[in-house]
Amino acid sequence: MNTSDSIVNKRLVRNLRYKLTYIKIFEGYIDTKPDSEVVALLESLIEAQQSAIASLSSYLRGLDVNTQDLDLNDRLMSQASERENLPSRLRFIHDGLTRAASWYKTQLMDRQMTADPELQQLLLELGEIEAAKLWRTEAIMGGLRVAVRLEERDWEAAPQPQPKQDEGWRPNLVEDTGRPAWDASQKKRWPRPSRYTGKG
Repeated sequence: MNTSDSIVNKRLVRNLRYKLTYIKIFEGYIDTKPDSEVVALLESLIEAQQSAIASLSSYLRGLDVNTQDLDLNDRLMSQASERENLPSRLRFIHDGLTRAASWYKTQLMDRQMTADPELQQLLLELGEIEAAKLWRTEAIMGGLRVAVRLEERDWEAAPQPQPKQDEGWRPNLVEDTGRPAWDASQKKRWPRPSRYTGKG
């Protein structure tokens, strides 16, 4: 394995750990028994993460990288547990999704990460999944009148913001149109996600 392969593998394994951690976080937030609308959002986020995990794990196993028994990110779990109310939890989720979408954009500009066309396509698809999740989360936050940033404060009479569609991604809601497509002219179907078992 050369240095480039090692860097690629480390980044992908770290990404996989984050996805597994977020599933645990989302499940924990569901246990707090929020409104049904928020539960539906969290369940959709879990399904999207599971779909991404299956694809990412499959690619890593093709590189003979062990994806079994990965530790969760304790720091992220701790940060999530500190959010004591729904608005702060939604902002935590929004921040994580924003960072994730940005991370995929950065990887797609890195020659080491795009040297393999299969990985390039995978990063593109996973980035679109993150963008779709972010779009839906912003829509729910707008409906619940929860400000995206804490300094903006939650409001009562202010107009609801419309979710912003990132120029780099072209997300579609999963349940509406299937797999999001980078090019709006493409018509790809998003395969049904399965529970992550470590076996893909």
